[in-house]
Amino acid sequence: DPEILPQLFDRFFRADPARSHGQSDHGLGLAIVGAIARMHQGKPFASSEHQMTSVGIEIRAH
Repeated sequence: DPEILPQLFDRFFRADPARSHGQSDHGLGLAIVGAIARMHQGKPFASSEHQMTSVGIEIRAH
């Protein structure tokens, strides 16, 4: 859902808490990606349309 996109990079966030690997996945992957992007003066992004979600980072070349 597009409403959850701003939360994707939050620590421990899970879009679907009923996922089968709930005990072994901790919801840190995209939070770490976001932190690394910000450490390099970049930012993470997520967009969703037509049932397709894109996730990535923007880092400007200096």
